[in-house]
Amino acid sequence: MLLASIVVLALGAKPTPTPAPNAALLGQWESTVRTDEGVGNILEFYPDGQVTQVSASMAEADYRLQGDRLITTWKDPATGKVSEVETHIEFEGNAKFLEQADDGSGDTWSDRVGDPPRRARSPLIGRWCFLYLERLTSYREFTATRMYNRLPVVKLSGRYSVSGDTLTVEMQGQPSGDYPFRIENGRLIIRSRNGTEKQYERPETSLLKGY
Repeated sequence: MLLASIVVLALGAKPTPTPAPNAALLGQWESTVRTDEGVGNILEFYPDGQVTQVSASMAEADYRLQGDRLITTWKDPATGKVSEVETHIEFEGNAKFLEQADDGSGDTWSDRVGDPPRRARSPLIGRWCFLYLERLTSYREFTATRMYNRLPVVKLSGRYSVSGDTLTVEMQGQPSGDYPFRIENGRLIIRSRNGTEKQYERPETSLLKGY
């Protein structure tokens, strides 16, 4: 992954907008388009007028456990090509597990985030975190058959207000401005300064909720 390729969405604002949240806008939204390295943006709108934007590496895969083998099935979004990756996995109680690649590329220790789900069919189900490149915290969630990876790299915080179909945002380090928006077919569509439209959808995982 090339961290230098991260593109932070430029949201701006007028000084200190008065919170007037649109109920349909509240919560998390993930960009529908990612870079070739899988980087996209996650917006989160709060009822008190706060907003955050997280640029993160994002990936999803199907998975299954066979004994001490974790098998993940990946689909290339551009080509549709499907590939499988196998790793050795060892659990240390229900709060930690070790993952080892067959090619000897290194060991990865993951720590559980929060309590394990009740009546989970697998000790893997739940949320975990681990260190990526020994300095960035990456998060994973395992459901019954699906794995979600989120590696947050850049976070911006600010405030927002809504007036009709206009979104006003005061985001740190960004120029001010108003942005026409609409929610259509379950997607949040924001028109940027150059007239292009950025589309977002509700995430399948809430891994970075409140991040």
